[in-house]
Amino acid sequence: MNVALDIALRYLRTGRRGYVSFITWVSVVGLFLGVLVLTVVVSVMNGFDQELRERLLRAIPHVVLDGATELPEALVGDARISAAFRYFETTAMVGRGADVQPVTLLGVDADGIGAMAEVDANMATGSMSNLLEAPGRIVLGAPLARHVGLRSRDRVTVTAAGSDEGAVRPVSLHYELTGTFQLGSELDYGLAIVRLDDVPASLVRSSGEHGVQLRLTEPMLAPTLVSELRLRDPSRPVSDWTDRYGDLFRAVQLEKAMMFVLLSLVVAVAAFNIVSGQVMLIREKSAAIAILRTMGARATTVSRIFLWQGLLIGLAGIGAGLLFGVWTALRINAVVGVLEGMFGVRFLEGTYYATIPVSILPMDLAIVGALSGAICLLAAWLPARRARDVHPVEGLHGF
Repeated sequence: MNVALDIALRYLRTGRRGYVSFITWVSVVGLFLGVLVLTVVVSVMNGFDQELRERLLRAIPHVVLDGATELPEALVGDARISAAFRYFETTAMVGRGADVQPVTLLGVDADGIGAMAEVDANMATGSMSNLLEAPGRIVLGAPLARHVGLRSRDRVTVTAAGSDEGAVRPVSLHYELTGTFQLGSELDYGLAIVRLDDVPASLVRSSGEHGVQLRLTEPMLAPTLVSELRLRDPSRPVSDWTDRYGDLFRAVQLEKAMMFVLLSLVVAVAAFNIVSGQVMLIREKSAAIAILRTMGARATTVSRIFLWQGLLIGLAGIGAGLLFGVWTALRINAVVGVLEGMFGVRFLEGTYYATIPVSILPMDLAIVGALSGAICLLAAWLPARRARDVHPVEGLHGF
């Protein structure tokens, strides 16, 4: 194997001219660009996925006990639970005059208001504690308030659907806008928060959902906690954040997987340029192969020479692609800024993001490198088998 590697390195160091050399460089550059793009796209999609999770999971309940009035005794003192509070939630319309917008009306008790640290940290005006200072106050998303034309201290009308003796009837609630928040997610456009005591008891009984919401120290533990609760009491209605938002995150993961597959095909196309380059090289070196065979070299040794050479070409492109891919991902906002200046567009305009988030995961880099290496190994192995089958007499015939 050392002899085969030494000869393969010697072939690469001496260099070649003509079409064979051109194909070799096309293979390296193609692999470099394919791996670079694959690394950048996967890192950016990881960043968007992580940012979406963090923004949502900091603002939404992690576990919901439907219909409960207090925390079950089995969960009292559980270190996984950071906060527990009563809530009421229903679909309603918020508006001022003729301007209305559908929203989710969320009523929480004092503990719930205190637990909404993420909302309180992203208040555009006012604060969450204002809800506790006086009855009849409401907090809305800042984009929602602007859309409806509301300002601080304005009167807000919230209309929900209640029921009276089996008949559906509208229930109008009147509040004073005491603050607005901006989380950078869809909650900004569809969430209205009030104090639970400011929601009529008749509406709580006849409409929407009510119970106890739990915030966990680690949101990813929610499915495990829900499974434990269902085992203890199968009749208790309980759900976690994956039941409501799981499809969204699964869609993001599916999109990432599809992009990975498509870009891997680009890497495969570049890698199989190695096949054509090595086949032409074997034809060019047929006399040298014949001489090696007549000097006693085994067929496997000849095969290894070209296998090593194909692998070295592939690893050069993959290594450079991973290195510059990480470098580009870390500077993606500067790269996007240059592209925006060149084409006169704003790629993030109309989104929740001011910059492009990036998350570089070592496991993803390992998968990209391993998959690309496997493709290159297959591309190098195919012509290497052909080199093993070169007959010495035929090779020397044209020498």
